[in-house]
Amino acid sequence: MPDEAGSPEAGGSPESGAPAVGSPEGSAPAAPDWGTLKASLGELGNDKSLEPIKDLHGLTKSYIESQKMIGNSIRLPGKDLKPEDRQKAVGELTTRLRKEGILEAVPETADGYELPLPQIEGWQANEPLINGFKEVAHKLGIPNSKASELFTWYLNFQEEAEAASQVEFETMKISMKKELGGLYPRKMEAARRAVAKYLGLDGDEIISNLPPAVGRKMVLAFAEIGDPMLEDGLILGELVQGVESKEAIGKKITDMMGDPKHPLNDISHPGHAKALEEYQKLNSMFVRMK
Repeated sequence: MPDEAGSPEAGGSPESGAPAVGSPEGSAPAAPDWGTLKASLGELGNDKSLEPIKDLHGLTKSYIESQKMIGNSIRLPGKDLKPEDRQKAVGELTTRLRKEGILEAVPETADGYELPLPQIEGWQANEPLINGFKEVAHKLGIPNSKASELFTWYLNFQEEAEAASQVEFETMKISMKKELGGLYPRKMEAARRAVAKYLGLDGDEIISNLPPAVGRKMVLAFAEIGDPMLEDGLILGELVQGVESKEAIGKKITDMMGDPKHPLNDISHPGHAKALEEYQKLNSMFVRMK
């Protein structure tokens, strides 16, 4: 008869593959203890990164999340890369960031830039300047919003510079009027004629675009050059706007000298020095017009 120790009723032997005594049929083996496993890692088990983990479930979850993070991470190009490889890596990284919407994309072509142009009546766009700006911005990989900010800064800078230049020009004009006195209209007309003859019809515009200090010197120089031309015109009886005729200047001189109460004839008068200066300028003009 069969041995009872090896019979199924007795629970069977380990070699038979049957369930062991005290182990329910079909149950899962007990999970390893996390504390024991951690201790078995030696120094690795003491790493601070493992402190938040309390069991194997937590360890597994942490591993899965770290793998996902690595997949979505950005790897910076190494410093030991060749310049061309580093540039390529940076380009790929930038492209990825733009694709994800983290960085603003650059227009596909230079014509894709939309720049804020002044909506002012009479304002004319400098097309070569604008097109050149777009091409450089596209070459440097500047997105549209940043290019617009740069262009706005440039327009504001130009406006402020032109305003400052206009103030300087007006100050220079006042200084010249004070310096030349009654000769100012004559000098300006003489300069205008000389400029038109030697620089052409756009001569005024050329001088106007010069820095005021330089323009002043140019105007005074052309005034001396053009004075003989103006003299010829006055001798021929030509009417010159803003320039008094010889007869008018002569009358002023006569009136000043013939008026006993005029400051010119009273050396104690507070305005005598100024009147004398005016008389000398008028007399100089009158003599030159003979």
